Amino acid sequence: MERHHGGPTVDTVLDTPLPLSVGQEGLWLLQRLAPDSATYNLAGGARMTPAPDPEILARAVRALTDRHAMLRSRYTETDGQPCRVVEAVGTLGELTAQEVPDATDEELDALVRAEVRRPFRLDTEGPFRAVLLRRRHDAVALVVTHHIATDAFSQWLLWRDLLQAYEAFATGHDDPGWEPLPVAYDDFVEREQMLLDSSRGKRQAEFWQEEAAGAQAAELPTDRPRPAVSSQTGASLLRRLPDRLSDKVLRTAAQRGVSPFALTLGAFQSLLHRWGGQRDFLLACPASTRRSSAAQVVGYFVNPVLIRGRFGRDTTLADAMTQAADRVRQATARVSYPYPLVARDAGTTGPLYRISVTMVATDRFGPGMGGAASGEPMTVAGIETTYLEIPHLEGQCDLSLEITRDVYGLTMALRYDTDLFERATVERLFDVFLRFVEAAADDPDQRVSRIPLTDDAERRALLALGGAGSGGTP
Repeated sequence: MERHHGGPTVDTVLDTPLPLSVGQEGLWLLQRLAPDSATYNLAGGARMTPAPDPEILARAVRALTDRHAMLRSRYTETDGQPCRVVEAVGTLGELTAQEVPDATDEELDALVRAEVRRPFRLDTEGPFRAVLLRRRHDAVALVVTHHIATDAFSQWLLWRDLLQAYEAFATGHDDPGWEPLPVAYDDFVEREQMLLDSSRGKRQAEFWQEEAAGAQAAELPTDRPRPAVSSQTGASLLRRLPDRLSDKVLRTAAQRGVSPFALTLGAFQSLLHRWGGQRDFLLACPASTRRSSAAQVVGYFVNPVLIRGRFGRDTTLADAMTQAADRVRQATARVSYPYPLVARDAGTTGPLYRISVTMVATDRFGPGMGGAASGEPMTVAGIETTYLEIPHLEGQCDLSLEITRDVYGLTMALRYDTDLFERATVERLFDVFLRFVEAAADDPDQRVSRIPLTDDAERRALLALGGAGSGGTP
């Protein structure tokens, strides 16, 4: 078992195959099936003005990978079983610095996108790379990881530790001042196996079998036929809710005794019901399996939990949000049971979900980083550093809705599979979703069936078309 301290990691199991979690095994299989896919790449970047010193940043990157052994692990197979092999410090995870002195912002963005979309070779190069794109007066520092080694919260841990190390080294200190890591990811893997072997694990398996019984994955009409094999390519739309709407969502959720996530989830499920016509369906909410003891550990601590939505003719938005709150509560109590086993035990030919929803609260990232997640500049060793939102994890699902809650309000990111949907369709879907959110915040007691899918201008245009088609006046 690995044990960590604030400086370089002391490894007692170098070159020893370590078991993966069930979720990691699923990601390993997906990577083997599509080795050239970047669907499960996570990415974050920061614009730094003036450009940082490449040698100091390279030293900070080495310290980062020394601290977090997940980043300098290779993911391979032994005797037909996927496993993780930890490499010695300094062997994986070096900084790649590229001088692009005259690059325009558009050219810089293109270089960033190319790095994010470059697939990992997990068995040889590991799941982590750091890149510095350096212009004359500023630079973009980029960290890309594979999901098998990190999750969204881990990405913020990486950035916090990297910037702390750069600050320390740039100001003449040899120690970044990191707190020791009391546990390792392998503790989580061991605990998961203990759950699966226990009576508690069997009860959780029975709950998920019942939750999935008789339900279908939520689906929407697509612009193009679903291909036999997905290319796993996607795109994103990002919108910040107007302040007045964010305030109303928070206020109404408090009045109704539900979380803002339950309100927005209920509104989204209501939209899926109206748009797709399904009365009983499943979607997934990626949830954290991280314990407080692993608060500083980089790893894959996420598990999709199934959320069932049921709608009738008289279902109100209040009913939908209350139902969502209850299902999230029930699912969260059983979040430790791995989804790949739920899917295996369901025995269905198709996936249990095609659409996912998640909410991220930036105050979880701690002082400084929470503000950075909202786009506030930070000062690191005299360098103005602004975190960049970089599209990633596109193409995993038909649709993925990510709701970010920060001190300023709510931001919605809607990622979609470009094999299935045109951008114009997703833009209209986004418009209608915001209409449902506003309806849930304004009048949650109205029936879901009464909420219009078109606004006044669209209805007038449709009426005009109908009149023209029947010989009337357009």
